[in-house]
Amino acid sequence: MTRKNLANGIVLAFTVILVRFIDVKIYDMHLIVNVLVIVGLIAGLMKLLNRFPSLEKPVGKKSAMAINFIVVISIFLVFFIFGL
Repeated sequence: MTRKNLANGIVLAFTVILVRFIDVKIYDMHLIVNVLVIVGLIAGLMKLLNRFPSLEKPVGKKSAMAINFIVVISIFLVFFIFGL
């Protein structure tokens, strides 16, 4: 697993959290607009991440599992704390 794979997973998770937070707490968006914003943000951020050559380095199995665990736990905590 490379750093880019981990970064893409983090982008996916926190983009959904950000758009859901905006949808619930700030501005009630229509479902189609919500999906288009999510797709646009994810596509743009992934293209941005592809420009960094340092993300091609491999990551150890334990480090990858730890980062994935932190991301999943943070998703649950954010949805629980903010009531999304």
